[in-house]
Amino acid sequence: MFKEITPEELVKNFENYLLVDIRSPSEFKEFHIPGAINIPLFDDEEKRFIGEVYRVKGQEIAKEEGIKLISPKLYHFYRRFKELENKGKQIVIYCWRGGMRSMAMCSFLSGTGIKVMRLEGGYRGFRRYILEDMKRIIKEKRFIVLTGKTGVGKTALLRDMEREGFPIVDLEKLAKDRGSAFGKVGIKENTTQKMFDAHLYFTLRSIKDTVVFIEDESRRIGNIHLPEDLYKRIVNGFRVELNTTLEERIRNIEEEYLKGADVSDIMEAVYKINKYLGKEGTEHVLNLIKEGRLRETIRFLIENYYDRTYKRVRDSDTYIFFRTKEFVKKELRRIFASFYTSLS
Repeated sequence: MFKEITPEELVKNFENYLLVDIRSPSEFKEFHIPGAINIPLFDDEEKRFIGEVYRVKGQEIAKEEGIKLISPKLYHFYRRFKELENKGKQIVIYCWRGGMRSMAMCSFLSGTGIKVMRLEGGYRGFRRYILEDMKRIIKEKRFIVLTGKTGVGKTALLRDMEREGFPIVDLEKLAKDRGSAFGKVGIKENTTQKMFDAHLYFTLRSIKDTVVFIEDESRRIGNIHLPEDLYKRIVNGFRVELNTTLEERIRNIEEEYLKGADVSDIMEAVYKINKYLGKEGTEHVLNLIKEGRLRETIRFLIENYYDRTYKRVRDSDTYIFFRTKEFVKKELRRIFASFYTSLS
């Protein structure tokens, strides 16, 4: 017989387990536990069919139809899991809520002698646990929040610091969105709220430092909502406001947002903010884009959209003028060290 493992036990020694998600491919694509592989019990069409039978004819008939669909795949499942068994990690199987799908797979594999474990509560139980545990982790951290107007170079600076080993939470990278009207320009990947939450949890959990750098964000980054506890800590964190020249901001935005982006994507983003630009302003920007005058486009948007809509949630604790990246990093190292001095 197979054993069960709780979400807490799973997370505690996460690196020691090999997770197998047996939900359908579309379910897996929408969200899954980070690092899991997908060996679906049913494909998307089969899952839809079983669901329909369950609704119309009831559980017993649906169970029979499920057995018919699974039976020809049993050898395939055996071979796949036999291969995984040789990887030297304990296999943990899960479905949506730790129900019949994971029960059936674990029972079959255990009968063949393959050692597997079943995640108690499935993905739903895992998500419930990480959301609650994330509150504890957030409470234990102190955040140095990089703030400032669009284009001052906050994101690039954070990623540079991360490469140097500083404790960083890169919310825009996790959300696959920069958070403004132009936040998806040049970014082809998407994520879901559940995937964002899971990656955020493991990012926070992996940071052993008490003090963490993070970028100032609103409650939402595109379609992704920040956990309320984290948002409050950002608002009330130690706020470092970065400033630089208008010309440098234009250069940064061109490099980060628009370089290599499709013109159609840029124009689509402009349409999203037409109520702020007005009819004439919108037409002016679209003409600049069509003519390839990107720097003029950016200057107009900074002066007529970004800076007009920028709002401080509260005054910053300190200010740094962005002379050079090395100068700013030196100042941030000093602030970082002072936090640990105050904690000791």
